[in-house]
Amino acid sequence: MLNHNKNEFDQSNEENDKKIKRNYEISPFKFIMMIVSTIIITAAITAFSILSGNEKIITDDSPKRSEFVKLYHVYDTLNKDYYKDVKKEELVDAAIKGMVSGLKDPYSEYMTAKEQSEFSESMQGDFQGIGAEVEQKDGKILISSPIKGAPAYKAGIKPNDIIIAINSKTIEGWNTQQVVNKIRGKKGTDVVLTIKRGSLEPFKVTITRDRIHMDSVTSKITKDKTAIITVTKFQEKTSTEFHNALKIMDEKGMKRLVIDLRNNPGGYLDEATKMANEFLDKGDTILYTENRQGDKKNLTTKNPANPITNDLNTVIILNEGSASASEVFAEALRENNKAEIVGTKSFGKGIVQTATPYKDKSMLKYTKTKWLTPQENWIHKKGIVPDVEAKLPAYTNAQILDPDTVLSVGEKGNNIKSLELGLKALGYNPGKIDNVFDSKTEQAIIEFQTDKDLKINGQFSGKTTEKFTELLMKKVQSDDTQLKTAIKEAKSK
Repeated sequence: MLNHNKNEFDQSNEENDKKIKRNYEISPFKFIMMIVSTIIITAAITAFSILSGNEKIITDDSPKRSEFVKLYHVYDTLNKDYYKDVKKEELVDAAIKGMVSGLKDPYSEYMTAKEQSEFSESMQGDFQGIGAEVEQKDGKILISSPIKGAPAYKAGIKPNDIIIAINSKTIEGWNTQQVVNKIRGKKGTDVVLTIKRGSLEPFKVTITRDRIHMDSVTSKITKDKTAIITVTKFQEKTSTEFHNALKIMDEKGMKRLVIDLRNNPGGYLDEATKMANEFLDKGDTILYTENRQGDKKNLTTKNPANPITNDLNTVIILNEGSASASEVFAEALRENNKAEIVGTKSFGKGIVQTATPYKDKSMLKYTKTKWLTPQENWIHKKGIVPDVEAKLPAYTNAQILDPDTVLSVGEKGNNIKSLELGLKALGYNPGKIDNVFDSKTEQAIIEFQTDKDLKINGQFSGKTTEKFTELLMKKVQSDDTQLKTAIKEAKSK
């Protein structure tokens, strides 16, 4: 959670300040960024909690301090003696970034004015890109949450996929910003990511960038009156969208509710709080914060619960891509006995950052406290364990196969295992799932090619691979065992 203490701001730009002056629950990663062509969300924090009133301009009225003598000397030396002209602002920004990185804290960060502007714009839910969030962890850049329906999601990108190359160029040793800059591009252009997924061999995924308008809340109701509300992110107006969805579902005769928070990386804390207040009574605890002195403060709901949710059987679905605001919301409901959790263990982030915006619209954020659930549990690096574990079928984690790669009898490797898993899921018999392309695998492919009016050669490449991927992605979306389990649990309560 980020306690955003607004110490310095531009009095001439009140509208921009209003965008900053609110509560955030931001994705819980070192440099979590929405990959976009011109916008990359930089969000390594759980929340902004802006303090209103008594705002003041930061001034340099402190006495000269000896620990900065070397810093000033380096700055002056580079300005005067470096063999090329230097940009003073870039030197200052780099110095601040270096100071923050010295904390070795993946959640503390200095954002330039441009980075802060990009973040604010992206949180309005309308941007260009591939629609995925990434993090830097243990020296690797990996996907944290692909957004449902976005290009990355449609291409089969999954949480914890490691990016090892962009457009065939290795990113080893790169920092997150370098990766971000390389992924950026215009709508309609392609970016090729080389992905490492678990123990599988690296594979390439081509993703076409697009303009993404992300409605954060969608809803539907089944024939047996089970309402399913999906929240992809806690952005501006998410709580209003959720409130409206509840009303519509109630008008349609909702008997039970499933809230899908899978791959929801977080967002604004106040939106998650308002959403929780639909279920929690006035004064119920949502979370606690605790500083290094051990002092605790609790955040409670401000209004009575929505009457629609009274005695409403509610189940929340989480997975490893559910983080930050998602975790706050889920545990607030579960520990107040308002919902059950189904799925797999969530990401797990339980620390709070404070943010200070500056006059030039740059911003510093650093870890100040941890946050605890209503029952004072700390989920940091542990995640939330669901009440009922529900995993997706094994084939959903298979690697994406490259149409330009020809697979035939005699081939071995994890990509063959992915092929065999997919063929079996589509109703064909590839024989033993053993990473070996044998005669039974070939026969299954021939049957597939025959059924789909493709060139029959027993090889897996080109249009055969493309059709296979298309059908498998449709099956993944329809064969949702986690959702089925959640509905079953909601009915049984």
